[in-house]
Amino acid sequence: MTQTPAETVTEQAGTGRTRWGVFLAILAVPTLVVAALIALLVAWLFTDDSVEADVKKTSCVQALAFGGAKPPAGARDAWCGLQAGPEPRYEASFRLRRDEVGAWVAASYPEGPELRTEQCRSDAVDACLNGGPVAGKMSAVQIEVTYDGPKWSEVRFVAFTP
Repeated sequence: MTQTPAETVTEQAGTGRTRWGVFLAILAVPTLVVAALIALLVAWLFTDDSVEADVKKTSCVQALAFGGAKPPAGARDAWCGLQAGPEPRYEASFRLRRDEVGAWVAASYPEGPELRTEQCRSDAVDACLNGGPVAGKMSAVQIEVTYDGPKWSEVRFVAFTP
């Protein structure tokens, strides 16, 4: 029994296709996993996860005004938000020159309270203020100042209805 050359070629072609199909299927799974991970990484990089889900970005003028303050002239990297809930709660954070923080607080609250360096909520906070209601408003204010080197301070401001 002799085999014809056509039968031999057919068997080889059929076997080769099966191997390539399996090889491509094996490569497709890790490729899809890597593509999905890259898509998740890109989505994570472009989401703003610096705020809680129930906090929406708002105007800093509005946030600070709720607590009876005005935005300081030299503020940098400002972010302000409004926390959802039954009562409004405004949050703000910004960088301000270290020697301008006291003047901003005194101009915002001329009748007090003043910044203090003791009895702050955390040891990481260098100065703080808790007051309320302030400036004829029904809102209470919390300010925390953390010194960021010899020239700059990070200021966190919260105004809420007690």
